[in-house]
Amino acid sequence: MAKNRLAHFSYKSRKKIIYLDYASTTPVLNEVFEEMKPYFSMIFANPSSIHSFGQKALKVIDESRQKIKNLIAADYFNEIIFTSSATESNNLVIKGLAFFYYFKLRIKPHFITTEIEHPSIIEPLKDLKKINLIDYDFLPLDKNGLIKLDSIFKFIKNNTCLITIHYVNSEIGIIQPVKKIFDIIKEINKNRDLKILFHLDASQAPLTENISVKDLGVDLMTLSSHKIYGPKGVACLYKKNNIFFEKLISGSEQEFNLRSGTENVPLIVGFAKALEIAVNNRISLRNYLDNLRTYFLNKISQNKINFEINADLNLSTPKIINLYFPQKTAEEILIYLDQNNIFVSSGMACKSRAPLPNEVVTKLYPERGKNSLRFSFGRETKNKDIDYLVNILAKLIKNK
Repeated sequence: MAKNRLAHFSYKSRKKIIYLDYASTTPVLNEVFEEMKPYFSMIFANPSSIHSFGQKALKVIDESRQKIKNLIAADYFNEIIFTSSATESNNLVIKGLAFFYYFKLRIKPHFITTEIEHPSIIEPLKDLKKINLIDYDFLPLDKNGLIKLDSIFKFIKNNTCLITIHYVNSEIGIIQPVKKIFDIIKEINKNRDLKILFHLDASQAPLTENISVKDLGVDLMTLSSHKIYGPKGVACLYKKNNIFFEKLISGSEQEFNLRSGTENVPLIVGFAKALEIAVNNRISLRNYLDNLRTYFLNKISQNKINFEINADLNLSTPKIINLYFPQKTAEEILIYLDQNNIFVSSGMACKSRAPLPNEVVTKLYPERGKNSLRFSFGRETKNKDIDYLVNILAKLIKNK
């Protein structure tokens, strides 16, 4: 398994910290960092330059694109579009399709999603709805946050063009039944001229789940580097070759004229390397994290801490677990853990810097939002870290 020099770093002191917020971001692996280094100062030319130095940089991007294409089982090299973030990729899908359907095809499109998606899905839909460019609907969910599959048929309209969902929910870790959703879309599309596209935000998936676009049946898929031990500031969008949308960033013609701007060569190289490591180590890491999660739950139960699990563990990724603590608010626990150099999260980092009630948990379990915390594990997390965490938790909220 890949090693990381940042396994237990210091923060404002020499005390060891316990970082359990890997769903927010991950440190860069040594192997990834070493792969990136030459492209900061040695092969630094602009990939769009026609001289041989620039073409060396372009060649590296092409090799990284080809690597990602192979890792996700895409058909064509140009189906991988590099962006700056998963947020940008998701916006490119939603707004790019909306503009194409509305202005080019003269169709006001209808999108389908769920109310527990990432803000980079929900907010673009709201923005477009405000200016009357689209309509959208939320699919109903069961108590675990899983889509009620039979309901999909009820929400399909003549102008429905996209179903977009989170593969692995970043807050509660629930894994949507992607293949079953694809089968339903495929069946519906048999009798439609306007085909419904299927987009998957798979930002949280590669470390533990299959991301083969052929196996999943998706038309579009978002991936993010910094969720898988790669650098921040780079992501990609898989776009099946026969899909068209309008670009959001105009300028030159980079990324097959879909995303203008000089490519960030070292970050793209790091992203491709991180994805390679993630895919090659997926099974072993999943097993490791599954054992770690079991150890955590056993320890917390042994210490007689009153808690409940948000979502069914059998339907969730082992790297994320969201717990409800009825005796203390999430803010109280988070601050107490932080004072003891344990870093967890009450909700998605990019939504708010303040410890607000978890929106996903609140939507599924209205009474639990203010008292729920997300613990997300990484390859560096050890049993001794769990021991320390549970010991500190017990001091604050152990049953009398």
